[in-house]
Amino acid sequence: MTPTDLPPPELVQLLTPTGERVDHPVYAPRVAHLDADALRGLYRDMVLVRRFDTEATALQRQGELGLYAPLLGQEAAQIGSGRALAPQDYAFPSYREHGVAHTRGLDLTAVLRQFRGIDHGGWDPREHNFHLYTLVIGSHTLHATGYAMGVQRDGLVGTGDPARDTAVVAYFGDGATSQGDTNEALVFAAVNNAPVVLFCQNNQWAISEPTERQTRVPLVERGRGFGV
Repeated sequence: MTPTDLPPPELVQLLTPTGERVDHPVYAPRVAHLDADALRGLYRDMVLVRRFDTEATALQRQGELGLYAPLLGQEAAQIGSGRALAPQDYAFPSYREHGVAHTRGLDLTAVLRQFRGIDHGGWDPREHNFHLYTLVIGSHTLHATGYAMGVQRDGLVGTGDPARDTAVVAYFGDGATSQGDTNEALVFAAVNNAPVVLFCQNNQWAISEPTERQTRVPLVERGRGFGV
């Protein structure tokens, strides 16, 4: 079977482009509890982080920041997943998860300390269960998988107590799926059945390489070869 013979991945759509709810048999029940106030709260968070992102991008263009990685277009993925995390869950970001940082209670101005070059990180990861930004693409997927294996060995998975059960999430872009570190993380996560979510946000580009230069199959299919 060639890559072109593979069935396309299922599209999970809960909203139409005009904002109307779509009834999905699996996922719709999971968001049925979100009332109007909850939806407005999610929307408010997305507006806030986009506004922050716009200002930070302008600061970088003006030379006030040495570097800045924007989150434009990823607001919903970050706010939605960030709000779904429990307080004891641990997030490992790449370098553009400003929306997740917001949901973990960070003052977003702390994010700019690293990009301005006045701090190695900008916050205490233990205070928010939100690790420092990782500028080396894909390397933090190994950190996240190792942390998840530790959580597993500490007996904090499958206890049935929602206040104790812990999950780990690692955020990365499509380019990281071509990195050796990420492939090693997939091996360890699968073999150890680690409680880690490997969260790929695909913006169609890896620095300057388009997706079609990285893989012959949809990115979501890459995990299947590892058993993920």
